[in-house]
Amino acid sequence: MYNIKCTVEYDGTCFAGWQIQKNARTVQREIEKAISKMYKTHIKITGSGRTDSGVHALNQVFNYHAMAFIPEASITAGLNSLISDDIVIKNTEYASADFHARKSAISKTYEYIILNTAKPSAFYRNHCWHINDYIDPDALTKILELFEGTHDFSSFCKKRSMVDNPVRTINSINIRQIGDFLKIEINADGFLHNMVRNIVGTALHVYRKKLNPEIIKNMFIAKDRSAAGPTAPAKGLYLKKVYY
Repeated sequence: MYNIKCTVEYDGTCFAGWQIQKNARTVQREIEKAISKMYKTHIKITGSGRTDSGVHALNQVFNYHAMAFIPEASITAGLNSLISDDIVIKNTEYASADFHARKSAISKTYEYIILNTAKPSAFYRNHCWHINDYIDPDALTKILELFEGTHDFSSFCKKRSMVDNPVRTINSINIRQIGDFLKIEINADGFLHNMVRNIVGTALHVYRKKLNPEIIKNMFIAKDRSAAGPTAPAKGLYLKKVYY
């Protein structure tokens, strides 16, 4: 039995997320259909994590097990010939028997992109959050820095998907300004459902309403989603990298 690790990018615009759902087009379903066709048997894949409807990935990782040996380059080329062009397999490699795309991950980096211009863009409308009032990157950085460290992120998790242990450690948050775009990178040991979007939405809410950033500490204490700010749109979020 071979254990195969793949790195994939996808445009999440026309998907109902990563995970297989009834009567919905998902990334996992499309990839499983292609792999099963290639191996001529049903094969299930395991992703490093789930992405929601509209969320994109630059380097999502998944693994699967198969009895037949196919050269790595042939797997990559074969899958790309069988799946739609909004999914691209970037790399394939044979992994150790104990490799697990989700459980073996040490940390992940998500990137959130904001287009900060007076007018929206026809080309980037599905790939960033357009905000027309000026955002000072330095001021926003000071707000986002309050999320770094180990915290109970209950107030920043979708309520109905709350997990038993909502404690996560954010290792770093960085903002880069590239032309009209602000790119917020968040690296953590793990993420709760909607955690990145809720952090970005809350930080922008505090910034735009000119609230005292210290209010974020009270949000952590509350451990209640209603205590934090709004959720940023899915279209600006990208799974950038998974570290093993």
